[in-house]
Amino acid sequence: MTAPMPPLSTDPVHVPKTAEVVAQAIRNQIVRGDIAEGAALPSEAELMVHFGVSRPSLREAFRILESEKLITVRRGSRGGARATRPDVSVAARYLGLLMQFDGVLLSDVFEARAMIEPLALRLLARRDNRQEAAAELLEIIDELAPGADARHRVEIWTRFYSHLFSSCGNKTLELLYGTLTEVVRSELADSMFQEDDAAINPNWKKTIIKAMGFVAEGKGDEAANYWMKQMLLIEARVQEAHQRRTLIDATVAFA
Repeated sequence: MTAPMPPLSTDPVHVPKTAEVVAQAIRNQIVRGDIAEGAALPSEAELMVHFGVSRPSLREAFRILESEKLITVRRGSRGGARATRPDVSVAARYLGLLMQFDGVLLSDVFEARAMIEPLALRLLARRDNRQEAAAELLEIIDELAPGADARHRVEIWTRFYSHLFSSCGNKTLELLYGTLTEVVRSELADSMFQEDDAAINPNWKKTIIKAMGFVAEGKGDEAANYWMKQMLLIEARVQEAHQRRTLIDATVAFA
């Protein structure tokens, strides 16, 4: 006897719009490298014939891809679409919105960053090029000088962390950290260099030198534990400075 058929789900079935299907097809080609970064896409007329779609549907697909920063479109007779490489700002925009809806505290974001940074040092200490990378990181920090304006100091620290995470060998960690940093970019610049000017404090430089020494010697656990201890001290000051401010508060403040 045939078993009875289970009841069908009552959830509605999403039928993709034509523009979504076209956008997905082009997106796949860009991500796979079939369409190289900077390469021009075929003309609208060619794409309309290829996909069998109307011009409005194709242009809607282009708008989807533009919002994802996968293409840039120049209008006019000499215009057209070109493939581009998206950056962390795309992910940061949506992550930031989610965090605003959830009322995530700024101190929560800084705490997460403080937890992630030691992982990068531990991974870097395992790599064959750890000595070279540690030396390069110290060279970046050596550019910090008393009296430098805040914008210059922010730029140096941004380069330091960017190089740290690009050197640690874990792309997921690099993108995650970059996205979190992008979410609080303005607040980060405002809070990193206040009052006691911690960015050029000699003791802070000594902290980095010691941490990079552990990395160069391949002592990943020591580097991570030492860095974590320093970051938690800074994070406590950040919590005090931000108190109960949320991401949406920062967005309003820096709009």
